[in-house]
Amino acid sequence: MLTFGNYSAALPILREEWGLSAAQAGAIFAGQQSGYTAAVLVLSSLTDVIGVRSIYLVSALWTGVFGLLFAAIAHDFTSALVLRTLGGIGLAGTYVPGMRLVVETFPAARRGGAMGLYIGAFSIGVSASLFLTGMILPFGWRTAFFVTALGPLLAAAIAWPIVHDALRQNVRRRINFGNALRNTRALRLIAAYAAHNWELFGMRAWMPAFLTSLWMQQGIPLTTATARGATFSSLVLLASGASNATGGWLSDSLGRRKTIVLFLTASAVVSATIGWTAPLGLSVVLALAILYGLLVTADSSTLSTAVAESADPDALGATMAVQSSLGFLVTAISPPLFGAILDLTNGLWGWAFLSLGIAAVVGVLAVLRL
Repeated sequence: MLTFGNYSAALPILREEWGLSAAQAGAIFAGQQSGYTAAVLVLSSLTDVIGVRSIYLVSALWTGVFGLLFAAIAHDFTSALVLRTLGGIGLAGTYVPGMRLVVETFPAARRGGAMGLYIGAFSIGVSASLFLTGMILPFGWRTAFFVTALGPLLAAAIAWPIVHDALRQNVRRRINFGNALRNTRALRLIAAYAAHNWELFGMRAWMPAFLTSLWMQQGIPLTTATARGATFSSLVLLASGASNATGGWLSDSLGRRKTIVLFLTASAVVSATIGWTAPLGLSVVLALAILYGLLVTADSSTLSTAVAESADPDALGATMAVQSSLGFLVTAISPPLFGAILDLTNGLWGWAFLSLGIAAVVGVLAVLRL
């Protein structure tokens, strides 16, 4: 995950260097999500047919290679968009196949907690990406991107002796999308997952820039403010990693539906308010940002576990592919729309963050009737 947050961490610097509008800046982030969305439907579904191991290893190497290419040759909006889009394909072949390994390994009584730890690693990895990039930015953004691109290559080396395919009695030779698309319960949960991702990835893409803007208002230079924004945002996402595990564990006892409604509602409230709190002082905003990080990801593992438990075992890969494809399709819309709202409102963060809260409310409505 070390390549995932490096662009968000360096965004204020890249906007100035390349002359990007807020909408263009959001589009580059969305490019990674678009590449993911285009590939995940195929790669995740193929785990029903050929297993996880080969898909995971090749995809990790792919992510590292395109991370290195971004560090070496990205120089404007077009080149950055293309390279981030191609890099997103690698994430599609690691994240959801890894979720499948968790589902197939742990019994239902412990599955929520296990999935919480796994998805928590996503947040911790993104946090580490922001932190490491922020620390290296004074030496140049290309250096930061080069170092973070080594992460996926290391992941492939670690995974080589660890990742193995589960033994199945009857390995399917075709992908059962029809079963997945007729599963009404799973589709409602997938809709809630998409709403959750809309809010989460909009927040992840723009939180560093939001905090950077607050420090710049205090007269701090751009590079220093950007490094501070990236570093503090890494703490926000680190907190979200802990809440992922806690939320998954809580859902094992409280129930999946109640946990989802509780945390989606709470995060919607923070999304609707945080962008308006700058007049209250930086300390208030930073405290609220930490709370935001805790709430916005607390239902991630619960949603993924609930979708997997709703799937037909013969269509688990296909169902998770539909979940991840739709869930990440919206993440290609949320960040650029956030940026477009910023452009239209002359930089009013409150309206942009409000759009994320509205999405979370849609997710609540999707699961209330389950």
